[in-house]
Amino acid sequence: MASQSGVEVRAFLHLAGLVGEKGHVTVHPPRGATVASVARDAGLDPAWLGLVMVNGCKAELDSSVGEGDRVAFFPDYVPYHRVYGMCVL
Repeated sequence: MASQSGVEVRAFLHLAGLVGEKGHVTVHPPRGATVASVARDAGLDPAWLGLVMVNGCKAELDSSVGEGDRVAFFPDYVPYHRVYGMCVL
């Protein structure tokens, strides 16, 4: 089986309707891409984002992203994530 290239993007809650089919899409950013540039490539304004995760770990908008990474975007109003450091859904 061939490996899938690109960055897998998943968006949650109301952001899901803005990203691909069923809230996920694969984008192909250039080398040296950041989380913010991947968000824009997926059709999201970085200002809409509250919690970002890269490969299951909390990340910042200026974090690096590369081929094969998985990026998850949550809106700013996810309950308690800033207090607990995780989503409480």
